[in-house]
Amino acid sequence: MWVVRARSLLIGVAVALLLAITAVARWQGWHWETPIIEYDNIIPAVAHTQWPVFYVKTPQKQVALTFDISWGHDTAPKVLDILKQENVRATFFLSGPWARRHPELVSRIVADGHEIASHGDQHVNLSQYSHEQVAENIRKAEADLVQVSGKTPRLFRPPNGDYDDMVIETARELGYETVIWAIDTLDWKNPGPDYMIRRVLSQVFNGAIILMHASDSSRQIHLALPEIIRQLRAQGYSFLPVGELLLAGTPGRNDPRR
Repeated sequence: MWVVRARSLLIGVAVALLLAITAVARWQGWHWETPIIEYDNIIPAVAHTQWPVFYVKTPQKQVALTFDISWGHDTAPKVLDILKQENVRATFFLSGPWARRHPELVSRIVADGHEIASHGDQHVNLSQYSHEQVAENIRKAEADLVQVSGKTPRLFRPPNGDYDDMVIETARELGYETVIWAIDTLDWKNPGPDYMIRRVLSQVFNGAIILMHASDSSRQIHLALPEIIRQLRAQGYSFLPVGELLLAGTPGRNDPRR
């Protein structure tokens, strides 16, 4: 009997203690002491182990101009005219459907000595898709680009620059190096040619890969491109397609963008 009474007494004390703590907490406005968390030291739930190329590590004053094209037919000829006039070779990341629709422009890109690279098939965020769907996207684009250009691309830029480890690994399985960029001209926002020129010149460094577009959504790039080229040349920079720039250095896989 005394054991039951003792147990009841202990339970009563525990309940009373809990009620007392609760009352104090309420009186203090529920100000519980919590540890300070250093969020910078927390490892994210999903951490990248695979990284694309953002730039090329080289001591030489060399950069790569790159142009994504997924739609339209008005901007590309203007860009090609400027590159030919300035004697600059660039890398064109072409979507498969665009290449099928504009074989004459693809032929001109090849004839002018530019590098053909892949921008995939459907213009979607590939990180939201399965391995099989990403592989099919890349394969379909490759089939189109080979048929239209006669070139087999070995560089891949995912649509919207969206990637995760699976996208990079899938591209690598298919023989592609994934290339993002170090400098975004923001030409797709059409912020004005002066803004784009200043942005490139303020961020340029040896081995930088520079993002531009020759899709019709980029309505001002042809106004900024001549001065970008001339100003970079005045600073001693020369221009190489991405593939040749990679041969001149080593891939920079740490993201330098700001």
